[in-house]
Amino acid sequence: MGRLRFLAALILSACLLLAADVSGKWSGKTKLSIDGQVQEDTMYLVLKHSGDRLTGTAGPTADQQAPIRNGKVEENRITFETPVPNGVFQFDLNLEDDGHLKGNIVANAQGQSIKATLDAERVK
Repeated sequence: MGRLRFLAALILSACLLLAADVSGKWSGKTKLSIDGQVQEDTMYLVLKHSGDRLTGTAGPTADQQAPIRNGKVEENRITFETPVPNGVFQFDLNLEDDGHLKGNIVANAQGQSIKATLDAERVK
């Protein structure tokens, strides 16, 4: 009976990973808090999801992209980093039921503390 439960859990885990496929292009809005001041900006992501790995690029526009590092997918949660001059942006996002990637971006770059929220939709 233990083997059957193990196989059922394995199949369920595989289905959850497949359900959270985030491969593709995503575009959305960010709300940034830079040293206490709120600003809106854009974000464009090109994601490649394979198993629990995430690769691709991210940046403010399709033309301004930086490579993704340390990308991971765990069910509907994705995390990754992108380098910026003298720092790194850290993304912690969730794939929501309505097809949006939503979550937080945190960075310390060039002496500034930056926090942002992201709401992105798949580009069609």
